[in-house]
Amino acid sequence: MSYRIAFEIAGHPVYWYGVMFALGILAGLWTGSRRAQLTSDVTSEQFLNSIPWVLIGTLVGARALFVITYWNEYFANQPWTEIFNYRNGGLVYFGGMICGIGCTLIYLLKNKIPVWTFFDIAAPSLALAHALGRVGCFINGCCYGRPTSSFLGVHYPEYHETHGIAVHPVQLYEAGFNLLLFAVLEYCFRHRKFRGQITAFYFIGYGVLRFIAELFRGDVPRVFLCFSQAQLIALAVELTG
Repeated sequence: MSYRIAFEIAGHPVYWYGVMFALGILAGLWTGSRRAQLTSDVTSEQFLNSIPWVLIGTLVGARALFVITYWNEYFANQPWTEIFNYRNGGLVYFGGMICGIGCTLIYLLKNKIPVWTFFDIAAPSLALAHALGRVGCFINGCCYGRPTSSFLGVHYPEYHETHGIAVHPVQLYEAGFNLLLFAVLEYCFRHRKFRGQITAFYFIGYGVLRFIAELFRGDVPRVFLCFSQAQLIALAVELTG
């Protein structure tokens, strides 16, 4: 679908979803490494060296939870190689966050890096990277919202899953609130009172944000009563904070 393609390299399409994902990573790296310079127990080099661990954990976890959640819809009758097809999106944030944190913990403990200081450094950058990633979701047409008659409604092409009906641009709602969360956490980092404070603020802030955003989602199944899988995880994340 042409609207999903940013450009081509040697005849191979490069999708906006991947472009925005990459920009989010770069923005997170840059802001996180600068933030590390404000601390005495985690260096910029240590922060940057964590990236392979973070990326592997995030990509594996995000894809795994998507495949598990949408197995019947997208994978049950497809070749098994479709599991590794990232071109059309198919990443679940909470899966990536949980697995990414796990892999990062291995790196931190292995290298004796203060865990809570590191996560305090990373939390604002995570919100920023997620905001850019959600813009990619909007362009890609995944994670779309419920039908709406509001002036905020957006129309995807007729061949999209929404069949041209106006839907909430919930991806942009979440992107905007993630940017706000980034700004708040960035400010709080410079005035934090104890290690782990910014991490806790992130869990609480994003948990509330995501729970509300899910109310506007039109592409997610409800797994318990009227709650989606992400809402249940968001509640757990809030309690963790």
